[in-house]
Amino acid sequence: MAKKYELVLILDPQIGDTQLEASIEKYKTQLESAGAEVVNVDNWGLRKLAYTSMALRQRQQAFYALYQFEGASDLLGSLDAALRLDEAVLRHLMIAVDGEFLRVPQLAPENIYIYNPPVRPHDRRGPRRDRDDRRDGPPGAGRPDGPPAARYEGGESSAATDTAAAGGAEGTDETAATVDVADE
Repeated sequence: MAKKYELVLILDPQIGDTQLEASIEKYKTQLESAGAEVVNVDNWGLRKLAYTSMALRQRQQAFYALYQFEGASDLLGSLDAALRLDEAVLRHLMIAVDGEFLRVPQLAPENIYIYNPPVRPHDRRGPRRDRDDRRDGPPGAGRPDGPPAARYEGGESSAATDTAAAGGAEGTDETAATVDVADE
């Protein structure tokens, strides 16, 4: 039974543009000769690497290529062995795809950074808030499931605190009259 796969190759930048095209075509023909149907091949070009290591031969950049293909799972072993032996391949990643292939029409340029605000390590609910964003009041005040801020002070709910929370004047005769009626 044929499954859908994606293969990403990270190729050594020292192979040059002429050998790059030959390497990309080499693996496309190898997939087709193994019985896979190559749906799409994208050459992402020269991209900056996120990190360097001895395994990446201290390279700062590399060529990226993406293959989307359908085939039997038994062809993956021979393909993986060939990729491991190829000196031009710095890294490779093969994954099985559920559903349809996604096409990225154009990668974002490298000089554009997408800001993602940091998340508090102890709290995975969302981005970090500044101190100015915090509300005054008890923990949970202002949340639909938390206690209202006005009811927190005395522990008991009274009409005076409810009126004060609603914006009424505190300590006026009108508020006191409301308290007397509500307490009775």
